[in-house]
Amino acid sequence: MPSFEEKLLDDFKELVDGDRLRPEASRFLSAVNEMVVGYQAGGDLYVPTDPFRGRDDAPPPPDPNLYYTMFWRMFDRTPAAMMQGFAIEVRRILAKRIFKHCGDDVTIHHNVLFSRGDNITVGDGSLLNRYVMLDDRAPLTIGSYVMVSAGVTIETHTHPFDDFSVPIAIGGREGRPVTIGSNTVLGYNAVVMAGTTIGYRCIVGANSVVTKDVPDYTVVGGVPAKAIKQYLPPASGDVWVPGDS
Repeated sequence: MPSFEEKLLDDFKELVDGDRLRPEASRFLSAVNEMVVGYQAGGDLYVPTDPFRGRDDAPPPPDPNLYYTMFWRMFDRTPAAMMQGFAIEVRRILAKRIFKHCGDDVTIHHNVLFSRGDNITVGDGSLLNRYVMLDDRAPLTIGSYVMVSAGVTIETHTHPFDDFSVPIAIGGREGRPVTIGSNTVLGYNAVVMAGTTIGYRCIVGANSVVTKDVPDYTVVGGVPAKAIKQYLPPASGDVWVPGDS
């Protein structure tokens, strides 16, 4: 027997194919809202097969926090998501449930996306700005007091391309963990590629693409990102360390 979702899709196809969507749009959207309300009450959600899993035999393990992840995404599309004080607290509560670890005083702005969440570790005081994409198919570790600017993408997987018997898109995935050291800044629209480690107190310039490891106290920029300069803390004087209050 067709599910409610399947019936809605069949109905929608008929409306579009018959050019009847304009007079029926309100009715259709009301039915869609009923589907959403039903999901919020029961938590049942059809998850389609990943088209890019390719020939990976083992399906991904079930996501125990899928309901909370989907609630997060739905919440971010409500007007309340723009009420920063309230919305940041909502996301903090959800992150402590979904992430592998979420430290104290973490700030997460709207429209931050992640693959699962349970491979993400975020330290105390870090900030994830709007429209950040965290691919956590492999472990992703973000230290304390890290500033992740708007539009940043962090990838933890790649697609092998050396098997010519299949298209690259269906050749499977290869996970490569990523680590971002504490007290680091990832500039606007920067991309961190799979398998890289960025050290302590680094700065990644806006629109840069990090393809190799970055040592501590280094400023990098460009495509691909290269070292611009390295700076070291003074031998004595005011030096903040993560353990400070």
